Amino acid sequence: MKRTYIITGIIMFCIAAFVLILSVNKSNQQDDTSSKTQSLLNVFQFMSAPEPQEEIPPVDPEKVETYEIEQANFIKEIILEKNPVCAGEDFKVTVIAKNPFGPDAHLVYRISNKLGNPAILRFTKAGLREFYVTVRDEGKHIDMRKVQINVVDCADKPIVTLSARLHNLEPESAIFEVTSQKGLTGKCTYDWDFGDGTYATTQTGYITHSYASRDQKGLQSSFIAQVKVTDANGISAIGRGSISFPNVHYLSNLMGNPVIPVLYNKFPSIDNAYITVEINMKNIFDEPVAFNNAVIECKPCNTALSPDYKNINPDQILESTFIAPKSSVKQLLKVPKSLLPKSTCNLNITLSGPYPDKREVYAKIFLNIPPQSKDDIDTTRDKIITDDEMIQKLNKAAQILGKDRPITPQDIQKLEREGKL
Repeated sequence: MKRTYIITGIIMFCIAAFVLILSVNKSNQQDDTSSKTQSLLNVFQFMSAPEPQEEIPPVDPEKVETYEIEQANFIKEIILEKNPVCAGEDFKVTVIAKNPFGPDAHLVYRISNKLGNPAILRFTKAGLREFYVTVRDEGKHIDMRKVQINVVDCADKPIVTLSARLHNLEPESAIFEVTSQKGLTGKCTYDWDFGDGTYATTQTGYITHSYASRDQKGLQSSFIAQVKVTDANGISAIGRGSISFPNVHYLSNLMGNPVIPVLYNKFPSIDNAYITVEINMKNIFDEPVAFNNAVIECKPCNTALSPDYKNINPDQILESTFIAPKSSVKQLLKVPKSLLPKSTCNLNITLSGPYPDKREVYAKIFLNIPPQSKDDIDTTRDKIITDDEMIQKLNKAAQILGKDRPITPQDIQKLEREGKL
């Protein structure tokens, strides 16, 4: 099935976060083509690149894009948690590196097919296997090492395989899924440790978790999550996975214009007067933030029409416009429907305010508004849903959940996991 809505979610977050940084820099520094800015853009692309598959196919050198690099000596030690390792069993790889050109926090890591440090790897086939560790800074310096590990068959050992990946639709969140549990039988319980001091217990091997409240102290934040799976006979095994986030807001500050992280549900509640969503804004910086301007981009359901823009005072939509240093503010964002043109299906809200050194601080919020009329529903469906199988899933989901509310991508994903679609 073509998961068009998932692709849209990925593209929307990456482009929105990155275009915001670019547009902010362009408005304040039209002629800023410095090597530092370009280097930061390059390292963001490195951190945001899709992770390749576990078994990496051969690469044609003629088709690989090249760019100027300088060999560096960042890597001081590569620590394998175990060697040999069982086929299918996870193992941790930790890289010790030092940056002679700047802060160690400005180094970013790719360990085999995983971004971040440390990382969890696994090989499914026995034999002498190898992988590469790559460390680079925000400039053109890079260090790469080859590592070998002996993989052996362990036929009688229970093994849990945990998949960890960035959430397709919820920025700053991860999806964890047990994809196999060898040697365990019957109904199982799943005890989760997300690596950030939080825990959960479920009856299924699928869960999502938000890392939005993490401290962004470098270009990259990495976490190791684990799940203990216990079967009906009391036999248990542990599976682990690693996840890494590019710290867009830390990067934005380096580029000259800080961006405030905002956690919220993209699908707001709607009544006769307001479009309302609960938001949590975190000031990760050392200076207070006070928003004094808000721009609302109102995108019509008919994408052939141009958006409408409203420039307003932020206290018209926020309960509080102030955030103290290193603190969070949870509040309701309420947009009066009277501000919006009819047939509005998307809102892009940009908050801004003054910041030291003649800079500005920004926050961005994207909201999806369900079509409010039959014409809007038909227009939206014609423009967005072109996959026959997806339309069938939407119709079936409406029968299960009721037709009195719009069906969201999260609804589709949940029903798929439950085997109802």
